[in-house]
Amino acid sequence: MKQRSRPCAQDDDAQVVVLCDSKQAVTCLHTGLTEGSPDPAHRALLFPESGSLLERLLPHAGRIDVRWLKGHIGHELNKTADTLANLALCRATGRIAERTARRAIDDAGRKLPNAPTVTAA
Repeated sequence: MKQRSRPCAQDDDAQVVVLCDSKQAVTCLHTGLTEGSPDPAHRALLFPESGSLLERLLPHAGRIDVRWLKGHIGHELNKTADTLANLALCRATGRIAERTARRAIDDAGRKLPNAPTVTAA
C-alpha cells in the first residue's frame, strides 16, 4: 500500500474524530490507541491493513476520538464511507481500474464537509 500523505498532516494540533459503523472496529481502534499498540488490530483481523493503519495513527493518539455511528441511517459521512469501501472492494477484486477508482475516491473526498483531503491508498 502506497501512502501519498501522512495522516493528520493538515493541522498537527487539530482534534480528529473517526466515525465508524462497526462496533468491533471502534473497540479495536480505541483499545489500540489507549494501549499505544497496533496489536488489537492484528488480533481482531478487521482487514489486512488494519494493523499498519493503527501504527500510522498511534503518534496522533492523544487527539483522535473514535466514535460509533449507526450505519444506514442517511448520515452523509456514513454514505461517503460506504461509497469509498465499495470502491476499494471493486478495485481489490479487479472490477474497476486503479485510475478510475482513484478518480472516484478524489471526487467523493471533495464532497465531504470540512475535509481538506481524502488520500487514496
